[in-house]
Order: sequence, then structure tokens, then C-alpha cells
Amino acid sequence: MKEIIKEYYSKAKIMPNLLDSKIEKFEKNEDIANEFAYWIENKKYLTDNCVIINGYTAEKLSQLSPYLVGEASFQLLIELRENSKKAMAKISKGFKVK
Repeated sequence: MKEIIKEYYSKAKIMPNLLDSKIEKFEKNEDIANEFAYWIENKKYLTDNCVIINGYTAEKLSQLSPYLVGEASFQLLIELRENSKKAMAKISKGFKVK
């Protein structure tokens, strides 16, 4: 796992049980973890040779809602890979705050 991702979460003060879950997802999806590490370092998304799942990139997901900028777009990209139906349902419903 990229050390920069662990540092990112450490600074964000994520609860330990949630942290373990997030780190585990990135460990299973190294290509997405590499893109997330790039985003952390550069504060911009990869535009060439980026991961595309169901037609979505992390950058495209981030454009759907202000709640998907950064880390959340990468988590949703992982969800698209691991549980496509659930992720697509979230996308189709939008990201409204109740």
C-alpha cells in the first residue's frame, strides 16, 4: 500500500475501523490506489491511462457531485468494480443530501 495514502487518512483522522476498510479496498485495487496517490500528490486526476469502469473515471465521478471530489470518487470507482449494481444505483439516484 502506498504510504502516501496511509498518511492522507492519518491526517484526516479517520476512525480505525473505517480506516482498515478503506485501506483494504485500496490494497485489493492497486491500480485505483496508484491513481489516488497521484491525486493526493498533485491535487488533480490522471487523464491519460486512467482506470475506466462502466464508462466512469475518478475524474468523471467527481464531476457528478461536490461530494465525490477526491477520495470519494476513488472509493466509488472501487465500488463500481466490486459491486457494480449498487454503485450504478447510487449514481442514477444522484447524491442528494436529506
